[in-house]
Amino acid sequence: MARFLTVLKPRSATTPAALIDALEPLLQGLQAEVDHRTTAHLSALLRGGQEQLRMQLFADVQSKADGPVLELVLMSREPMGQGAQQTRVVFGQMLQLAATALPDMELSFRSDRDGALPA
Repeated sequence: MARFLTVLKPRSATTPAALIDALEPLLQGLQAEVDHRTTAHLSALLRGGQEQLRMQLFADVQSKADGPVLELVLMSREPMGQGAQQTRVVFGQMLQLAATALPDMELSFRSDRDGALPA
């Protein structure tokens, strides 16, 4: 099962609801269908190039000592042992969309570069 994690840190004070609301352009860019949403959590379904490869995107606002962070997790059933190429491509698209659609957020962690979990 493929699992890629990104952690984004807001550059200024904000609320969990505002962080979730800010994801709208990213969701549109990925053509994601939201299936659950609260003020601090979101889950959405998307397809990664092949009809049979469904992917799930989870967004969670986590409270940290120095302020909230937004964790984005992209998951699929594609095997990580084989590199999860399709999921990795969608993860790359997600990172590019986040960089343009979420300019007030700083990328502080990505699992494909920094390891499986944040330190």
